[in-house]
Amino acid sequence: MPEDLVERIYEAAFQPECWRPVLETVGSLAASPAGVMFLFDDLRPVQHKATDVVAHVAHVSTENWRESPRVHYAQKRPFFGFTILNDYFPPELMAIDPCRRELEAAGLDSEVAAMVPMPTGELVIYSFTKLKQDGPHGGDDILRLNRFLPHLARAGLMAAHLGLERAKATTSTLQAIGLPAAVLRGNGRVMSTNALFDGLTNLFMPVAFGRLAIADIAANRLLQQAIETGLAPAEHIRSIPVGEKEDRQACVIHILPIRRTAYDLFAGGDLIVVVSAIRKSSLVPSPQVLMGLFDLTPAETRFAIGLLQGASVQETAHQLSVTLATGRTYLARLFEKTGTHRQSELLALLSSAHPFEER
Repeated sequence: MPEDLVERIYEAAFQPECWRPVLETVGSLAASPAGVMFLFDDLRPVQHKATDVVAHVAHVSTENWRESPRVHYAQKRPFFGFTILNDYFPPELMAIDPCRRELEAAGLDSEVAAMVPMPTGELVIYSFTKLKQDGPHGGDDILRLNRFLPHLARAGLMAAHLGLERAKATTSTLQAIGLPAAVLRGNGRVMSTNALFDGLTNLFMPVAFGRLAIADIAANRLLQQAIETGLAPAEHIRSIPVGEKEDRQACVIHILPIRRTAYDLFAGGDLIVVVSAIRKSSLVPSPQVLMGLFDLTPAETRFAIGLLQGASVQETAHQLSVTLATGRTYLARLFEKTGTHRQSELLALLSSAHPFEER
């Protein structure tokens, strides 16, 4: 397992030329030399980064993506985490899919992908494909890839808002993100903010020694935990949900570490805090939008959605073919990751933060 992969993912968030080697390394976890990141947005053309093996296929796929049968199928049947597409799509769809034909012409076969819907309306897709001679993907490949999905999601959020442009400097980067953002030192002291962040006086409040706090007890507990732990890779919460109130809309607070060459952009900074409010988008087909950035596993995501649909813990566990004990474990993890303590509190938070209708 590449020890520095998490740091390289966050470096690529601000330095897009780093995406190709990152995709190569992530793909190697599943013996997949063909790796692509697609950025879909209602407001601009599709953007992408790809490894050399699949660069041509990726370019062709972006030209007529709205007419792609796989896009329409996936919008109606969202999946959670990395999924083996050869099993997910029906054979009759694969037979007429132009993207599939391009992959086969390039000597590629088994494909895995993850859809990461952003609360701000964009859709990021990561796809990794094996050479036909290397056989199909398996469950172990999915487990290895899903371990890095929360980091890929947060980096994808930055990539979507920076438009895959190389970030220039602290001030201009914070403005270019187009989202409220602040740069913090490792001790939590605020170094710089943009105008959008300064306007969030009902969400953030200054505290002693120039530090930052969230005006929500549960969310602030998670923020301080992330700062105090120094953002140990893959171990702690870095996307924090904040529920809707009369004076503010629901949002998600993302905490990203500044790593490797990104230090040059934020001299003396260690963390960047970014706030994404909820925006409707034709690319986001369902309430699952909120789940992509909360560090939930695919199983936890499915369990949360079962609860949101009105089922009890026992009923949801039965629907997912897991034991009641496993269901209770999922619920405990949801409490931990959202800073809530009761099921009613959890559901109120998630319900207030995904005003999307099924399409």
